[in-house]
Amino acid sequence: MNIVAIDGSPHGDRGNTSLLLERYLAGAAEAGADVERVLAYKLQMEPCCAHVPCWHKTPGVCIYNDDVSALMDRMAHADVWVLSSPVHVGGMTHGLSRVMERSIMLLSPHYEVGDDGRTRHVTSPHATDRMMVLISTCGLYEEEALAPLVAQVEDLSRSHGMRFAGALLRPHGLALRFMKENGLDVEDVLQASHDAGMELVRTGLMSEKTLQKVRRPLISRDDFIAMMNGAFDRRLGCQGGRQGIS
Repeated sequence: MNIVAIDGSPHGDRGNTSLLLERYLAGAAEAGADVERVLAYKLQMEPCCAHVPCWHKTPGVCIYNDDVSALMDRMAHADVWVLSSPVHVGGMTHGLSRVMERSIMLLSPHYEVGDDGRTRHVTSPHATDRMMVLISTCGLYEEEALAPLVAQVEDLSRSHGMRFAGALLRPHGLALRFMKENGLDVEDVLQASHDAGMELVRTGLMSEKTLQKVRRPLISRDDFIAMMNGAFDRRLGCQGGRQGIS
């Protein structure tokens, strides 16, 4: 199995999402997959021009000769796309969005009706054997904050004729790195991410039990709010009992 993972965090290796992504890819590699991780914000890339010359002038070939054009060639042959992104404004980050906009070159301008009865552009004949996975964290406490991004990636997988294999979701993700760095036990969450990578390679599925471990509550909502407000107050230089900057 060949996996291409796009890390859409602006913070790259220092991001909260990377904690899950690193362990997921380690599990996949341990199970025998060939794994490539790409940092979206490190790519030299042009924005999609939206005139689709890759459809009607140079079919399947982008007009830009940059890092993303080369990446799309590798993604075209990958068995699994892992899209990793924190939630920004309800959806994927700008960096990941720019990469995925360019994936239009992998589709045909012609239309077809998919198995779900909806129209889409003609996909690769090999797409039905391929999968897409989402890994995401968000700054808000509730899991519902991740729903728009999940829907976005589910629709993207449908557009490419790929099977959406599931999502590793970490609500109140800001607490994950904070707790890890302060000696609090979150190893079960990270181990579950590792296990999910192994499961995908070995069975083509990720168990709901494993995914639930990834998204389990870390702390109470009240404690999370107090922790984050205190952290931001310290960063802003606020004094106890005051609002704003001292």
